[in-house]
Amino acid sequence: MSVNLLIKPFWILGIDRGMQNAVGYEQYGIYTNLFAFSMLFITLLDLGINNYTSSNVAKNPGMLQEEFAALTTFKLSSSFIYLALTLGIGSLIGYPLDRLKLLWILGLNQILSYFYTYFRSIVGGLQKFRTDALLSVVDRTLMILLCGLMLWFGFFEISIQAFILAQTFAYSVAVIISFSVIKPHLSHLTWKIDMGLFRKVVKQMLPYALLSLLMTFYTRLDVVLIRQLIPDGDIQNGIYASAYRLLEAANMMAALVAMLLLPMFSKMIASKENLNPLVQFSSGLLLLPAFSFCLIAYCYQNPIIHLLNHQSTEYAASVFGLVILCFFPLATMYIYGTLLTANGNFKVLNTLAGIALAINLALNYTLIPSLKAMGAAIAAISTQGFIGITNFVLALILLKLSFEKKFVARFIISMVVILLLMWLSINLNWTWWQAAALIGVGTLACMVGLKILDIEQGLLLLKSKQAEKSN
Repeated sequence: MSVNLLIKPFWILGIDRGMQNAVGYEQYGIYTNLFAFSMLFITLLDLGINNYTSSNVAKNPGMLQEEFAALTTFKLSSSFIYLALTLGIGSLIGYPLDRLKLLWILGLNQILSYFYTYFRSIVGGLQKFRTDALLSVVDRTLMILLCGLMLWFGFFEISIQAFILAQTFAYSVAVIISFSVIKPHLSHLTWKIDMGLFRKVVKQMLPYALLSLLMTFYTRLDVVLIRQLIPDGDIQNGIYASAYRLLEAANMMAALVAMLLLPMFSKMIASKENLNPLVQFSSGLLLLPAFSFCLIAYCYQNPIIHLLNHQSTEYAASVFGLVILCFFPLATMYIYGTLLTANGNFKVLNTLAGIALAINLALNYTLIPSLKAMGAAIAAISTQGFIGITNFVLALILLKLSFEKKFVARFIISMVVILLLMWLSINLNWTWWQAAALIGVGTLACMVGLKILDIEQGLLLLKSKQAEKSN
């Protein structure tokens, strides 16, 4: 977590932000649109193989030698299908030749990225967790170095194409390094197509793959539709991407918490342990800070968006204000959606994701032509709000969760205190960073003082995990 939090937010808030400021809304909007389009069919690049490999290698390291060649062959085959589908549909919807060339490179980057995570899944399965932690930031570190030379030292001409090619180089090196880590565990490989193994993996991982596909569509299609539905789509995409930047940085922390929660929830459900303490603890850890973060960003949307992008306008700030509110339902989903995933409720999750996609498409087609990026922002908060609420309600029902009355009362009191601190900051005409400091301290004081985040309970959970690891 520490390694990721050092590198990845700097990539988003430093390099990615610097690139948009350098090339402008329109050029960066072209990149955003093509990148989102290249993401639509990435489920084809995985089909659950990464999760299967990580789990299977951990249980039986000897299977790596037997299955690596066959699984890698499938990934190569699916990569060709993915690239052909992406470029083919890109041509059909009218991308000109210069954009198709960029889309081809972005598609290659997605393939390299998925091979990188595939090799890392094997490293994790081999229980080399420290090595995997370092490998997880190789690509971003190299991109920071290359793009830093471009942005701050003028070593290369600044352009979207150079930005994309820097990513290609970084992913290529990351793939080579990650493969070199697992190569000593591979010898005398026989390259073959094993349809029995492929069917086994796809059948086992199909619910994950379908959920991933639906979530990708309802989170990425808006950028594609902005370009297709309005004449100034590239500029609007640039504004929309600028609004999303801080959300993506915050999202990384929530995703890391979810990654830690999934195996803990899975084990507790399998052992029929009481889930309430961990659910309550994780809710205190994630939801109250998420509420404070959204409140600060919404109330001080103008100075914050101007800090992120010097070309920002009042309109861009209002788009940012709506987009950033998505973080609270996202944080809710990372707890309760993870809980439903651990419980194997894929039919429920896929049904919800299908409904969310329908809501997202209907709102985007209705609102984008008249409201442009603002319409996409309204669709995003509506979709994420639906997912957050339904995940929370269904997790409570299906897993029979219950919160302590004291915890609920303290949580509500904390939210009221945070709102009062925000009211005080606005009335005193404080700057956004002064307000952020006050609310940050107030949030932490409420979490610890009112035992929203029970430190003693957290230490007990940590000690129990350490005991399990020692055993």
